[in-house]
Amino acid sequence: MMMRSIINKSLKSVFSRYLDILGVLDGSFAFKGPDSAQIDLTNNCNNDCIGCWCNSYLLEEKKIPPETKNQAIPYKRVIALVDELSRMGTRHIYYAGGGEPFMHPQIMEIIRHTKKRGLKCYVNTNFTLVDEKRARKLAAEGVDSLTVSIWAGTPGMYALTHPSKNESVFLKIKDTLRYLNEIKKKRPFIKIYNVIFNKNYSELKTMVDFALETHSEAVEFTVIDTIPGKTDSLLLNESEKQTLLESCSRIKKQYDNNGLANKIKLLSFEQFMRRISNDNSKSAEYDSDIIGKMPCYAGWAFVRILADGNVNSCLKSHRFPVGNIFKADFKAIWNNNLQRLFREKTINMDKNDPFFSLIGNDPDSKMGCFKSCDNVGHNMDLHGKIVSLRPAEARVLTGISSMIKRSRRSKIKRGG
Repeated sequence: MMMRSIINKSLKSVFSRYLDILGVLDGSFAFKGPDSAQIDLTNNCNNDCIGCWCNSYLLEEKKIPPETKNQAIPYKRVIALVDELSRMGTRHIYYAGGGEPFMHPQIMEIIRHTKKRGLKCYVNTNFTLVDEKRARKLAAEGVDSLTVSIWAGTPGMYALTHPSKNESVFLKIKDTLRYLNEIKKKRPFIKIYNVIFNKNYSELKTMVDFALETHSEAVEFTVIDTIPGKTDSLLLNESEKQTLLESCSRIKKQYDNNGLANKIKLLSFEQFMRRISNDNSKSAEYDSDIIGKMPCYAGWAFVRILADGNVNSCLKSHRFPVGNIFKADFKAIWNNNLQRLFREKTINMDKNDPFFSLIGNDPDSKMGCFKSCDNVGHNMDLHGKIVSLRPAEARVLTGISSMIKRSRRSKIKRGG
């Protein structure tokens, strides 16, 4: 009896490693929760980044209204959500979104609870609200990673790209980052994040230098995702694009030769260069050359939960909410009809399907996924797991998926 229990437990453990793949093979159902969940704790932000979808002065009448900006997920609902995600098998929690996570009054308690649940905890931040005292707490709580959004390599550029801030804010961020990296034992991993456009493209090298000078572990660059008729004035022209690519080539050559003295990681740098090189980058369709070359697994691997409670299946599907955590438990939303529809549409990726005009910021775009897909990494991770299956494993999992499908259809016919 004990031996049978041990065997069953062992089989269950082995089987659990393939639950995400079984969902993909099913085509619409998910047998476990998302591996990664982004929670937008609040829409409130103390910054006004020039390329922001929410607070840029360039947005004019399209800036988010005060009632939207003040939205936040209450502490108790966040804690219940984290607990639910943990029980469903989620491993990574990202606190990010349209607002600044450190504007949430219970951010440190939320981080502490996330780590207590044994989850990997990541925070995307402008870092302006982190002082030395809070830096010590972040190190003590064991936050796994901080993505620090700077968009500049010099004080002057920081002030230009953040109109409500001055050069002294940049210098304070720099000092506090250096302090945090000096006192921490191992975590948090610090990534300096820069969105590139026609105001700051000339500062790529100084942005790398900033990461080096603060002793941060990594730097990442991304292209600006614009709002039509508003922030698309920040798009690079052909001359600027070529200048930027030349700068990228010099940095990559130095990195390949000596790893910048093995002191810094350039994350997703080839992807950044690919996006700039895309002929459609002038219309901000940076990923038109890669979307559709592999299936989209975002609906199984990821979820984003907004400050208003809306649940999004990918980072750019805010115009297609599949449910709301203030009206239902997340587990009920995760396999509801809308979420399963999203999976069915994206796994097949018919570029002529009008469904994809619902993705992204531009309602006039027929294929919103072309405009800088932020779930490429999640897709590649799960795709790698699937293609690495041995033929025998693939046959067994396909057979199991087929049996589960038949069982579910039979149950529906019986009215179960």
